[in-house]
Amino acid sequence: MSTRSSILKLLSDNAGEFVSGEKIAEILGVSRTAVSKACASLRDDGYAIVSRTNKGYMLNEQANVLTEDGITAFVKVPCTIKVYDVVDSTNEVAKKTECGDLPVVILADRQTAGKGRLGRRFESPAGSGLYMTFVFRPGFDLSRSLFVTMATAVGTCRAIEKATEKKAEIKWVNDLFYNEKKICGILTEAESDFETGTIARLITGVGVNCFPGSFPPEVAHIAGSLSGKEGSFSREKLAAEMINEILPLITKPDLSSFIDEYKERCFILGREIKIHPTYNDSGIRAEAEDISEDGGLVVRYLEGEKAGMEDVLHTGEISISL
Repeated sequence: MSTRSSILKLLSDNAGEFVSGEKIAEILGVSRTAVSKACASLRDDGYAIVSRTNKGYMLNEQANVLTEDGITAFVKVPCTIKVYDVVDSTNEVAKKTECGDLPVVILADRQTAGKGRLGRRFESPAGSGLYMTFVFRPGFDLSRSLFVTMATAVGTCRAIEKATEKKAEIKWVNDLFYNEKKICGILTEAESDFETGTIARLITGVGVNCFPGSFPPEVAHIAGSLSGKEGSFSREKLAAEMINEILPLITKPDLSSFIDEYKERCFILGREIKIHPTYNDSGIRAEAEDISEDGGLVVRYLEGEKAGMEDVLHTGEISISL
């Protein structure tokens, strides 16, 4: 654990109380200068750390930090949990993390290079979001990997309701919306075993915008957050509920167990959408009709050479008019 992370955990364990710099340095075996620099760095990243001469450092008890102990207290399913202060990407950390029979869950308070689909950047500021990745060895083949993303979406919706009493909706296949704004993205990556032709590991990343944050101009019109008030719910409780709901679904992804709920939460069904077969085209107008038995999106084209024809999408991208 880095000096920053160790100090953050120490101050979190004593939230609302001052801890002297001398005591922190002694506990961690570092210099007072290292403590001062680490606390300044944490403040720069948005942590509410107060410093007072002759008193030391204090983390605001409403800071809503993420700790392994705080999350584990609410987790009900077997797994290994690792919490980081800052990483490049939880998915990248997961790729370097060994996992055996137990799934591993990687969480971070901030990402410097969060990943979305097609290599897009996922904004991940400190203190305002929840960035986590599940890594496990699946007992099923690649054809069921789409189900993992869908199951993750359903599990995340359930967890959000339990932790915040808010109801998120699904945009096929990997985005969640709340109040007509995108608040969550999901990215599933597979590591293949070329000798056996099976999946060696599945890595599923989930990023949730919990509280207001700054978004770049290109996504500011569509990005939102679960709450307009910082600290209005516990990120640790949400993280634990996500683990409780998602892991049982993705480790044994039986579509029949959640497809009806997925359809109920999928707000694009019955609406006009645009299909982008090559991801960066202007799109083809269509109506989203249903979710197929294999998880595809059933659409009916409204224009072009396929106008009036029905199709089932398993790849590509769709957009909506809000």
